[in-house]
Amino acid sequence: MDELELLKKRWQAQESSLPNYKSTEIYEMLHKKSSSIVKWIFLISIFEFIFWFVIEFIGMSQSVNESLKELDLQTFYRVTLVVNYVVIIAFIIKFFFNYRQIQTTDTVKSLMKTIVKTRLTVKYYVWFNIIFFAITSIVSVVVTLNHLDNINSQSFWLSILISIAILGFIILIIWAFYRLLYGILTRRLLINYKNLKKIEL
Repeated sequence: MDELELLKKRWQAQESSLPNYKSTEIYEMLHKKSSSIVKWIFLISIFEFIFWFVIEFIGMSQSVNESLKELDLQTFYRVTLVVNYVVIIAFIIKFFFNYRQIQTTDTVKSLMKTIVKTRLTVKYYVWFNIIFFAITSIVSVVVTLNHLDNINSQSFWLSILISIAILGFIILIIWAFYRLLYGILTRRLLINYKNLKKIEL
């Protein structure tokens, strides 16, 4: 019994030596962490946009232009390119406003709302990229196959199935890429949200 009492006293002494943070201090730490995460989401979206823009610029050669012209895909390509860039820029602007908003929040509730809003924005951004890529790829494949003169009905549908399988694999890679790139940051935001909820309660 004496040993048990001694252990209890040691444990109480250890607990008293641990830092005892107030709710305001915890909020400040979570606010700082959340602000940093949202800032990184904004910066990564800019780096990603620049990366794909450079890839697009480098890959657009004379031979590619000729191929698009032969397939009557020039207009489709230009329209989808403009739509894609406009929407992506809109998402980047939204990420920036989320970052600015999270910097000026001064209550637990407002910070929680901004975290939820940011996570939703990232979710919509990822799904837009995946769905847009899938639609443009499917249209391109179908148009390309329709322009082949020496292809019969059976070969056409076989090519469609193979293309869908390849496309599905590529989409899985893209999803995994976004999951890794933005998933880590959004999960950290979720942890911060849960900790803020404890303060609010």
